[in-house]
Order: sequence, then structure tokens, then C-alpha cells
Amino acid sequence: MEPSWVVKEHPDFFKDLDKLDTSILNIFYQKKLKIKENPIRLKHLSGGDKCYREAITDNIRLVYYTKDNVIWLLTIGRHKEAYKQYLKRLYSLKTD
Repeated sequence: MEPSWVVKEHPDFFKDLDKLDTSILNIFYQKKLKIKENPIRLKHLSGGDKCYREAITDNIRLVYYTKDNVIWLLTIGRHKEAYKQYLKRLYSLKTD
């Protein structure tokens, strides 16, 4: 049987959500459901083991990390910012 996934957010993830437009938030919530069904996606990120990215819009990216049966939402935002932030947040999760 497939593991049932639990979605958790990095403590700073909500700051990212606050910056987003309502229409982008709606897309995010739909993508979040798809990710929960199948988090092991094709868009694997280099530099972070078990890290994945999901396009929300042309320039908004969601970056998440899987460990055991937990999906950690690390960051969401514009391309460059999201990629800069995700390694810091990933590291902070691993050291806690």
C-alpha cells in the first residue's frame, strides 16, 4: 500500500504565502493536493536530496522536500528567490 503523505510547512513558508496574489494561492492549493497524491515528481532539484520543484505560474515556484512520509513545503515565490531560500530552509529543518 502507498504511504499516506503528511504535508507540513517550514515556519517561514507562511510569510511567502502572504506575499502572493489570491489567484496564485488558488493554483497553489490545487497543486498542493496533486503533490500530496504523488510527491515524488520529475522536477528534482540539484543541491538538495529529495527536493522537488513545482511550477505554480511562469515565474512562481514551489519547492518542497520529502522525508519518510512527510512533505515539507519549504518555499514559494519568484524563481530566483525561491531557489535562494530553499537550501537555507532545508538546512534549518535538518538541523532542528
